[in-house]
Amino acid sequence: MELICPFDSDDPEFVRGFEIGALWERLKSREPVTATIHATNIEMTMRIAEATGIAFRAEDLDDDWLQVEFH
Repeated sequence: MELICPFDSDDPEFVRGFEIGALWERLKSREPVTATIHATNIEMTMRIAEATGIAFRAEDLDDDWLQVEFH
């Protein structure tokens, strides 16, 4: 995976926050969403699913990445 526009910060927490914010924004449409996310964001992904009432599933791609589907 490669960023289209690299961030001006190497802070992993910034990256995690940006990623989960983008996912949250996509879920506002209430349409099904499939995304590849950092495995470290699984807790926030579960919290978003609970807060929005949208069912999701996750699949490990490797040690660093997950594919999540909201439906």
